[in-house]
Amino acid sequence: MDRSGLRVWAVWGVAAACLVLWRIPCGAVPLDKEGDIKLGVRTYVNARIGTNQTDQTGSYTPGTVDFIRSRTFPNSASGHLRQNRYFVEAELDHDVSRLVKEGVGPLALINLLPFKIGGLKYHLTFRGEADMITNWGPREYSTNDEYIINGDSAFANPATGARVDVGIARANLRDLTTDRERLFQAYVEGTVPFFWKGPLFFRFGRQILSWGETDGFRLLDNINPLDSSFGGFLISLDERRVPLDMLRLQYFTGNLGPLNESFLELYGAIDKQVGFIPGTPAGSPWTFPNLGAPSATTQSLQDAPAQNFREMRGGGRFVFNVSDATFSIAHYYTYFDTPGLQILIRPNFPTDPVNPGLAGFPGSPYLFVPNFPNETPYYSAQALQTAPRVQITGGSTTFALPSLYTVVRSELAFFNDEPRFSQANIDPFIFGFYFNGQECNIADCRTKRAATFGPGNNPTGGRRTGDSFNYVIGFDINQFIRPLNPQQTFFISTQFFYKHLFDVVSRTPIPGRFPLDGEILPVPQNEVFVDTAALRGFGAVEPNFIKQPTDQFLHTFFISTSYMSGKVNPGFIFFYDWGGSFVYQPSVTLVRDPFRFTVDYSILDAHTLKGGSGVSLLRDRDNIQFRLEYVI
Repeated sequence: MDRSGLRVWAVWGVAAACLVLWRIPCGAVPLDKEGDIKLGVRTYVNARIGTNQTDQTGSYTPGTVDFIRSRTFPNSASGHLRQNRYFVEAELDHDVSRLVKEGVGPLALINLLPFKIGGLKYHLTFRGEADMITNWGPREYSTNDEYIINGDSAFANPATGARVDVGIARANLRDLTTDRERLFQAYVEGTVPFFWKGPLFFRFGRQILSWGETDGFRLLDNINPLDSSFGGFLISLDERRVPLDMLRLQYFTGNLGPLNESFLELYGAIDKQVGFIPGTPAGSPWTFPNLGAPSATTQSLQDAPAQNFREMRGGGRFVFNVSDATFSIAHYYTYFDTPGLQILIRPNFPTDPVNPGLAGFPGSPYLFVPNFPNETPYYSAQALQTAPRVQITGGSTTFALPSLYTVVRSELAFFNDEPRFSQANIDPFIFGFYFNGQECNIADCRTKRAATFGPGNNPTGGRRTGDSFNYVIGFDINQFIRPLNPQQTFFISTQFFYKHLFDVVSRTPIPGRFPLDGEILPVPQNEVFVDTAALRGFGAVEPNFIKQPTDQFLHTFFISTSYMSGKVNPGFIFFYDWGGSFVYQPSVTLVRDPFRFTVDYSILDAHTLKGGSGVSLLRDRDNIQFRLEYVI
């Protein structure tokens, strides 16, 4: 039978089936009969334009002590595009309680359970993000020009000759920062009967849980990690939080003596997500100074927590009201966004010119030796990033002062075993070439290291952790300022943060150099050629890390109002780190539903790189943002 005959039989078969099924009754179930489904979409596109040139000062001069204050890579001129971000988030909430009650499809099985599930819902969130700066941005971001000097890689290991493979480094940057689409949140929730006071609320799945009373900076709100790979801290916290696979329980305990409307909330999360994996990739416009370039000297390894009960996140809080104030007491285990850091070196660090094949750590696809294709490239050191599990214990309170139109917010928290760093801990030129505070030459140091660690073992400065006390008090005020806006109030919010580090390592100076020890941030303040008797001739560069103050103070301030019935909304944000760093951000948002158009100008000011809040680390990234947003 030819094809035309088959087509005739197919037409007659379909016609016959339609006649047979014409009178068979069928039914349909309305899913949104009572408004059970809610869909929301938010999307925007922005452009950030740099208003100052990134820091690029100093030069390397072998045989001298030559500092580089802040080397931002890649170097970008004023007026260049720094971000072109596309963002879309679609949320679906579906209350299936009515379908369960009516016994629709497989949901009828829920009615056979020995207990009743009330308020059963599910929630799905899709999120898509992209940044096209590496595709059509300025040359320093869209090409490999900044990676190349005279046709060769600009990044080399002076002790081993290994160089960065520029093509692979660029491909890694594009993979991590160009686009990302994912099912962001997905969970079910409901209530089940429980003892005594009332039902037990549960939420199970991939979700975000935020505790505490702060804005912009976190104390008790350290449950979910933050993603810094798409724009740094200038992106809002709500867009940077990373959801975790979590079970959340909430039990309403009601009135307990003087305590009113109390409830107990517990959570447990078995998830390997941490804030530093993948982190901000080398070559991104938002990497910290002196850390933005790919490295041929240090191999970076990242170790995520295991997905098991032993390393799970979890804890609980008790929330209650006394009079007109709301209190909470919390204790939980989590992982911070800053990793613990351990540096490993071989006993013959930084190189062995007689036997280079045994000198360093194995190479990776990022390294090659162009003049010796048969040689194995290698690093001089390994930087192992791990996630110490941190205990957080603290509490919060919120209450209103009606006569002053003010809400007072306060938190305190004790951090146990948070990551801490010192120069001697992560600088191999110190823990590798100093014993008992005395410098030794290469041969003597190798002998002493072999005696200490054993032949062939990798010496290390170890991984440090420490404790801290953290406190914040904030005020939210609604106040008329009639000369500026006779129709609407101004919303004013201010916060004061304090952090104290316990058991601080004292700073031990080395004559003619920076301190041997002392609390630091793992970000170089500057770099210096190692020109000591032990290392002269290697061309090695040693970082001088940023000092971390024992007592840290940060003040934030925000003010906004609206004009023309909410169509024009100016605002101003101010951060002041008492170490000497400032952020100023004036903005204005024009609203014509469903569209919003925002212009803001971020000014980050610091004379030198500071510790503390880290605000100063992006002091050369001033920018003006234009953003068009659509919300339904």
